[in-house]
Amino acid sequence: MKKPLLLLMAMASILAISVLSGCIETESETVVEDEKIESMIWNFTDPLGGKVVLGSEPERIVTMTPALTEIMNAVGAWEKVVGCDSSSDLPPEAKELEHVVSWQGLDAEKLVLLKPDLVIMDRTLDITDMIYTEIKELDIPVYRIYPKNISDVLNAIRAVGELTNETVNATAVIDDFVERMNAVSQAANEIAEEDIPSVLHVTYYDGTADPWIATDSTFSGSLIIIAGGECAISDSSGYGVQMSLESIIESNPDIIFCSQSSSWPTLTRETILGDARWSDINAISSDSVFDVAGDWCDRTGPRMILGLEEFHGHIMDHVEA
Repeated sequence: MKKPLLLLMAMASILAISVLSGCIETESETVVEDEKIESMIWNFTDPLGGKVVLGSEPERIVTMTPALTEIMNAVGAWEKVVGCDSSSDLPPEAKELEHVVSWQGLDAEKLVLLKPDLVIMDRTLDITDMIYTEIKELDIPVYRIYPKNISDVLNAIRAVGELTNETVNATAVIDDFVERMNAVSQAANEIAEEDIPSVLHVTYYDGTADPWIATDSTFSGSLIIIAGGECAISDSSGYGVQMSLESIIESNPDIIFCSQSSSWPTLTRETILGDARWSDINAISSDSVFDVAGDWCDRTGPRMILGLEEFHGHIMDHVEA
């Protein structure tokens, strides 16, 4: 939302009315006009077309995903967060907040008791709109993001900055992200086409079922490509998918990344290395199977830049070996 433009237009209208009428504004009239301007500033339309009517700057905000909690912290609005989801762990203080949503669903009673001015959520984790509908029925304002690429993530950071009146900080976060991303991209562009490695990102595998894979249409896939690699598995779903082991063996990746989460540790790498069926894959024979920080590449927040840099480091080590 173009707040400065709206503010200038509103102020210009007030000035024009005063001049044309030849009247001097009274103090009460000024208060009324100020209230109108304030109301205009704090009304938003989210990326899904939802109207978010706040009236004034929100002071009590609930975040519904770890990435959104991280964004609030990154833009300097942490003190406004009064509740979050059960997986939020950055900043560490998030673990001490009331957790209003988990894999089991929404705890509407907790949410109501927090008396939030605003709930910020990601439709990616509520694709049926069930939780969104439940919150709206409680008459609580909801702003939703729905990021599908890195540009959407940066726009989400910008939006949170506007919602919390922290646009300067949000812009600084975005600028730093873009500068570092461009540095990685420029270095990756120097890799000769024949040296670009095939990269497989396994988000979960325990040996009892087909591995879960982040394909080229996911955020992780886009990070791999920017970092200088080529995704071993192509898919258009935009989400992690289960892929048969036969398909993975056929794709024969040069590098395998295994997600490792701080909140949900896995043994994916150990399981792959201990499974004889994977042994003929290039990545295994070249000792190029790495744990990577899942919180950096799976969460659509400001730390995705760390995931990109981690991917790039492993890819460059492989290219230069």
